[in-house]
Amino acid sequence: MASERPEEEQAEKAFTVSDKRLFTKEGARRDSDTPRATPEASSPPPPPRREAPRAAEPQRQRPEPEAGTHRDLPPADFTMLVNMLVTNAMVFLGQMPAPGSQQYMRNLPQAQHMIDLLMVLREKTRGNLTPDEDQMMQDLLPQLQMAYVGSSRQVG
Repeated sequence: MASERPEEEQAEKAFTVSDKRLFTKEGARRDSDTPRATPEASSPPPPPRREAPRAAEPQRQRPEPEAGTHRDLPPADFTMLVNMLVTNAMVFLGQMPAPGSQQYMRNLPQAQHMIDLLMVLREKTRGNLTPDEDQMMQDLLPQLQMAYVGSSRQVG
């Protein structure tokens, strides 16, 4: 038969606290062979506080995975990541208009940065790509590098 008060149940449960610190209170190193003093619990912990019920708060509703713009997004995979970086490089090379503004712009340092990121991605994923992903990287990087050379010659 269980006791009627939770405080009595907690008082019956005993526990041991062991000091596993490597240093004493004064800062001296403890020997590994020396038994450490274990302070005993002087009194059981106080019972958990019971809070008064709160006024009903409006529950935040999470959008369902299929609701909103999530269903319009392409899958998050390696090909999508590479395409995003390639698109940014092409915009910065002035090869395609910037999304949203439809204006052509040229920013060669940014284009070089995107190409460098793709090269890092190729290096870090070497041996872990599917044959199609590997072929995509082999095809895209030289094309972007040649487009960069062409754009840099037009400027200078």
